[in-house]
Amino acid sequence: MTPLRVGRIVALNMYPIYHHLEQARDPGLAFTDGLPAELNAGVLEGSLDVSAMSSIEYARNADRLMLLPVASISAAGAVDSIQVFSRVPLDEVRSVAVTPHSATSVALLRILVGPDVRFEVLDVSAREALDRFDGVLLIADEALGGLRDGLAPHTTDLGERWEALTGLPMVFAVWAARADVARTRPDALAELSTLLTDAQERYAGDPETVVQAAAERFPFPAAYIREYFSRLSYGFGRGERAGLTRFLHLAQDAGELATVPRLAA
Repeated sequence: MTPLRVGRIVALNMYPIYHHLEQARDPGLAFTDGLPAELNAGVLEGSLDVSAMSSIEYARNADRLMLLPVASISAAGAVDSIQVFSRVPLDEVRSVAVTPHSATSVALLRILVGPDVRFEVLDVSAREALDRFDGVLLIADEALGGLRDGLAPHTTDLGERWEALTGLPMVFAVWAARADVARTRPDALAELSTLLTDAQERYAGDPETVVQAAAERFPFPAAYIREYFSRLSYGFGRGERAGLTRFLHLAQDAGELATVPRLAA
């Protein structure tokens, strides 16, 4: 049987899950590395069968996809890796250069700042963009590096803002497969779902092993990675489902989503 083509986010935030997927050494999985926007496109265009996907992009294409309701990447508060770096406080920002790598973070920022702030896709370095825009939206390791390097005088953590607004977790990514793959390879997707659940349990049982492995792969010290990982969660339970549902309804209100899909049980 041809291996299941699985997208792998090449950022620190998803490493606890992918570390254990790698450790499983399942010959039925073939990984392709990329950032969320690339992997979203890979699933939708057919070069990937399944991946962690931006939650807003899943919702926009839910009629073509099947949700694997066992895993996510979520945060109940500050997350560090979804940041607006700005020359003025966020409430005074009127223009933002937004990352091309994450649809969810852009939709979340639109919910938080309203319709009047101008967004343009970031196409130069963040420092260059700050000469032309009030702020820059960065995600993943770029955001962590910006915090480390003091990129701008003001920083706004979107996870923290979301929690203050709603009191709910923010679900940045979900796992989804193409609907045709769900029809033709249900056993392979069931096996992947089992591996994702197992990865969460293994990480929860021994987080330090993952911290040390991540410190060898990413340009951050173990103490920082340990604290960063403590902000993230990878399940898809009742709280995450409620947070995602609220996010999608607010995204619809903000003009970022046409229809809110029904989430699979």
